[in-house]
Amino acid sequence: MRDGTLIITAFPDTRECGSLEFTTEFMLRTREDVYQIGFPAKPGEHYRAFVRFAAKHAGTTILDLGCGYGAYSLALAAEGRQCIGSDVNIKYLASASVSGLPVVAVDSVLPFPDHSFDTVMLLEVIEHVPQLDAILKEAFRVARRNVLVTVPNAEALERLQQNDVTYAHMLSSDHVHFFDPASLEELLGRFGGKVEVRRGDPIYPFWFASRSLAYYLLRVLYRTGLFKPSYFTRLYAVASVREN
Repeated sequence: MRDGTLIITAFPDTRECGSLEFTTEFMLRTREDVYQIGFPAKPGEHYRAFVRFAAKHAGTTILDLGCGYGAYSLALAAEGRQCIGSDVNIKYLASASVSGLPVVAVDSVLPFPDHSFDTVMLLEVIEHVPQLDAILKEAFRVARRNVLVTVPNAEALERLQQNDVTYAHMLSSDHVHFFDPASLEELLGRFGGKVEVRRGDPIYPFWFASRSLAYYLLRVLYRTGLFKPSYFTRLYAVASVREN
C-alpha cells in the first residue's frame, strides 16, 4: 500500500514479518490462461486406457476418425490391427504419416464405401464437433461392426458446483458438447443398434488427502472395493451397427 493505493505486481516481493521473511507473488490470470484448447496425444504419450478399450472391442480393420497425431492407431497397429487415420487437420495428418500411419484427409463426407471398416473410433472427438449428426452418420455408414466413442463425462455437474469443484475438462475452451451417460446413449442410438455406455476413470477422494493415515486408509478401502467412487471423468461407448 502506497499513498492509499494498493499495488499488485507480478514480481516477487520479499517482506519482513517480525523476525521472519517471506516471499509473495501476485499473478493476475486471464481467461486464456485458464481455459485452453486441448491438443491430441502424441505417439508414445497416449492414454493407455483408450488403447485397452479399443483393443477389447475393435475388429481387425479400424478407421480412426479424428486421429490427431495418430497415437492410438499407431499403438493398435503395433498390436496387429490395420488402422487408417483421418482428420480435418492437415498438420496433424502430416505428423501421423511421418510416424508411419496411413492417413486420409476428410471433410463432411468420408471417402470410403459403405461398411469399409470393422470399427470406427471416435476417441475424444465428438465433444469438439459442432455438427454431430453429420460425423456420426458417416461413422456408422462406413463401419461394419461397431463404432467406439469416448467423451469427457459431464455427469453431476450441479452437485460438483455446489461443492466448488468441477471436472478438469470443463476448462477446455474448445468443447462444444457435454455428455452424461443417458445423453450419449440416446445420441448414438439414433444412428446405431445396441449401445453400451460405461463410466470410467474414477476420481478417488484420497487423491486430495495428504500422505497421512487417512490417505492410506481411504486408498485401501477404495482399492479393495469396500468403498465405491461416485464420480467418473470419462464415458466409454460401444455402439453396434444396425443390421439391414
